[in-house]
Amino acid sequence: MAKTILVPFDGSSNANKALDWAISLAKVSGFKILLLNVQPSFRTVHAKTFFSKSDLEEYQQQLFKEATEGVEDKLKTSGIPYNLKLDIGDPKERIVEEVRNSAKGEDRIELIVMGSRGTNPVFSGVLGSVSYAIINAGVCPVTIIPQEKK
Repeated sequence: MAKTILVPFDGSSNANKALDWAISLAKVSGFKILLLNVQPSFRTVHAKTFFSKSDLEEYQQQLFKEATEGVEDKLKTSGIPYNLKLDIGDPKERIVEEVRNSAKGEDRIELIVMGSRGTNPVFSGVLGSVSYAIINAGVCPVTIIPQEKK
């Protein structure tokens, strides 16, 4: 059974810092990395009215490619076993579900390493709302890479 580090990845500079940290940890621990990018579902009345399902899926794939551009090269260069995954829905829910589902499979997620964006005014300067929700879900240990103060 392979132990895995989950890195939720949105393409931000802080997510890149979290990935770098996870790569360093994986090199010394022998863990795999699962890089998870979660895109919105766009399941709204307006989206369904004006866009076909295939158009929305194509757009989600495009957003995934943009968010993860250059990441696969970084992971290949590191020599760490990895998987890139696109998921659709609410990031908080999808990350927690990914960890829970991994408990049933071969690649159990033992740790989440994620950047904190902190764009929510309620959590500003401390944690982003996604980081806060993941910590409170308590599905596994979480390492938060804080955003640099400007």
